[in-house]
Amino acid sequence: MTTETSHPSVAAVRSTEEQYVEVIGLLEEQNSPVGTAPIAENMQLAMPSVSEMLKRLADKGLVTHAPYEGASLSEKGRMLFANVIRRHRLWEVFLTQHLGMSWHNVYEHACRLEHGTLEPVTARLGSFLGNPEYCPHGSPIPGADGTWPPSQGQPLLEMPIGSEYQIVRILQENDADCLTFLFERDVMIGTVVRLMDIASYDGTVSLDVSGKPVAMGTRVASRLRVTPIVEMRGNASGEST
Repeated sequence: MTTETSHPSVAAVRSTEEQYVEVIGLLEEQNSPVGTAPIAENMQLAMPSVSEMLKRLADKGLVTHAPYEGASLSEKGRMLFANVIRRHRLWEVFLTQHLGMSWHNVYEHACRLEHGTLEPVTARLGSFLGNPEYCPHGSPIPGADGTWPPSQGQPLLEMPIGSEYQIVRILQENDADCLTFLFERDVMIGTVVRLMDIASYDGTVSLDVSGKPVAMGTRVASRLRVTPIVEMRGNASGEST
């Protein structure tokens, strides 16, 4: 007769480690090193639990971590991050393109799929999809060799007021509330917006989206990456000559 044990399985431990590495990698796209508080908030966990896991990840060489300074992925951690993100974003492409799911709610489904996907399946999935370079949120998908396509766009908040821009990427696609907020206001990949104002008092960002006013805080707006419409038209004109 076997005796039940409360110890987590190897697969469960690996899945938890991958989730942490994925969250840290995504948060590093905006700020590095990443503090314990943002990780805890993102994963909806208590800070002591996050601190303990960061120590374990540091012991395994996946992160560099110093108390009160935050955590950054090590070279080993970045390799794992690329592997996890490749699986995840390929599943996002599959779910949107072949199952008709909306881009703003595929993240959690892809999370459940990514941790159980072995390399042969990942390779077949990539080939089936035509080895896409970007996910439905505009984020790059690493190749099988770990190389990354160039990141798209520039921060919206750094763009001149009054001009038009096309949304090409939304950072931190693991924030479901943010994606839902944008989706409900028709702000998505490919949307053309005009930056109307950034309030000096509280930083409220005002956009014109197809003639409709849309306001958002800097926390959301800071995640938008855009390409100037003038630049895009200029490139198209140059190609046609």
